Amino acid sequence: MKAEQRRSQIITLLEQKGSVLVDDLVERFGVSHVTIRKDLTELEARGLLHRTHGGATYTHKSLFNPSFREKVNLQQAEKQAIVQAALAYIEEADTLILDSGSTTLLLARLLKRHFRSLYIITNSIPIASELADTQWEILLTGGQLRHHSMALIGPAAVRILEAYHADKAFMCATGVSIGKGYTTPNPYEAQTKQAMLKAADTAIALVDSSKLGRATLASFAALSEVGLLITDTGAPPEFMAELERHGHACYRALPEGPSGVARAG
Repeated sequence: MKAEQRRSQIITLLEQKGSVLVDDLVERFGVSHVTIRKDLTELEARGLLHRTHGGATYTHKSLFNPSFREKVNLQQAEKQAIVQAALAYIEEADTLILDSGSTTLLLARLLKRHFRSLYIITNSIPIASELADTQWEILLTGGQLRHHSMALIGPAAVRILEAYHADKAFMCATGVSIGKGYTTPNPYEAQTKQAMLKAADTAIALVDSSKLGRATLASFAALSEVGLLITDTGAPPEFMAELERHGHACYRALPEGPSGVARAG
């Protein structure tokens, strides 16, 4: 097993249990104490956990991947503004990829009020459920269920996405940074997101300002691979200006919705 795969599984265990012990990880992965301590040190350096005597725990800094139900209730006003702004980039009868996430779930709810016919490709069980009462064509990918995001991920999801083409992909991320681009806590989720990007003509990221200027475990897109970032007015001006200096198109969504989309900077 590669180091990044092992570290991803350590993070998953932390999500489930809240703490881990070095001895348990050594037994689970069949590696040395030195290797596990190196893994924990690396993950702590990324701000993803807090080292303790004999193990590791979550801290307030490492709650980067709260459960899906918790995420739906976070940054509500900002996310509503973002999805209102996203409507301006959607046309009737478009084929859309909707990435798994609380912001894209809000977008799905909004789409039902504004469009008669869309083709939706998604790996999100909540989004598929939300749109089940429409007459639209809905393709739910297969894959392994990631409980914390309620997403279907992994090789099976990638194979499905490779067989399809979409006009636009609306993507979520748990972090956006200059050096790492767009990131997510899980390498298999990152692979699925990469397949979404390849399947779409245009990628639009919907990311609230709380996720800007930081990176989580796995990168899935360079800044140049995303056509537009829509965020909110809480976005740090300096960071937004730096993104634009790197040639990344960025917009901050105002509370008024689609009519109030202001260019960052």
